Amino acid sequence: MTNAIHKKLLIKQVIGRLLLDTEQSGCAFTLEPNGDGWLVSLQRVPLDAGHEIKRLEDDLNLFYFEENKATGELRKWWLYDLDVPAMDWDAEQQTLTLRVSSRVGYTNEKV
Repeated sequence: MTNAIHKKLLIKQVIGRLLLDTEQSGCAFTLEPNGDGWLVSLQRVPLDAGHEIKRLEDDLNLFYFEENKATGELRKWWLYDLDVPAMDWDAEQQTLTLRVSSRVGYTNEKV
């Protein structure tokens, strides 16, 4: 039996406004270490979401989730940049790439 890991990424404005939920939008994405930081690459980004994310590029928080469907374990990370995320938005290809400097694990148990 394989342990299927369900992955999801949320991109939010720092005030908490949801800009993109990969699960709801159907965007494929990858998250990879990149030098001293992290590289997030998204495909099939809806145009309105991509334009809004680009407009708010210095006002973003990213949240990454991995859920083990077999055990119910949920792991969460906050991805952010100490300055401004490096961003490439290609509206024609509907691809978005973000490079951030930090990834911190968190739980909601002691909030």
